[in-house]
Amino acid sequence: MGRETFEEGAPANDALLVQLVRGALGRRSPRTPRLNVSSCSFVVTLHGAVRSAEEKEGIEAAVREVPGVKGVMNRLGVTGGI
Repeated sequence: MGRETFEEGAPANDALLVQLVRGALGRRSPRTPRLNVSSCSFVVTLHGAVRSAEEKEGIEAAVREVPGVKGVMNRLGVTGGI
């Protein structure tokens, strides 16, 4: 029987990965806007609104650093103010 190998500290499934991503975003800044985070096959999708392009890029960079993330689909919209 084959057994998948996971990078150390990586979650075993997408539901756990979503929790890790939400935790990382919460630690990043208490002012991070509430975002919709989902994952399929360890590719994280982000939906929601942010204040600036810099914030959008920073959130994506933080998500990419979470162990187990294989990719990010950044669908955050920049509103200029929330």
